[in-house]
Amino acid sequence: MLHDQGRWTGSIYLGGYVIECSLKSLICDREGKTNFKDTRVFKQGLSGSQLHSLSKLLETVPALQRAIELDRTNRYRDAWNTVSDIWRNDSLRYSDKMGDKQESQRFIKAIKVLHRFILDQQGETS
Repeated sequence: MLHDQGRWTGSIYLGGYVIECSLKSLICDREGKTNFKDTRVFKQGLSGSQLHSLSKLLETVPALQRAIELDRTNRYRDAWNTVSDIWRNDSLRYSDKMGDKQESQRFIKAIKVLHRFILDQQGETS
């Protein structure tokens, strides 16, 4: 694991893709598709860097977005805010910095919360 090797920026960068892919999987699930390129979202013009924008992807799943916004425990909202504030794939992709250990730990914890929540929305268990 990158985090365990002190590659904190790399662990954040790749961890962000966990949520990106989870959101895309949920979109496919909701539309009954097996390929993201067959989804309404993709066909309506989501392209380029927008394909990696967590906030743009979340907007396409209103029920999940509402669940996060209305979360009374703040668990999912806090996790979403952490992930969306820290993960900027372009700036992390080209970074030569090791990063920050505490930020990486906080990010990984938030990723685990969101990933579990998104899987639960699909009726998946791990």
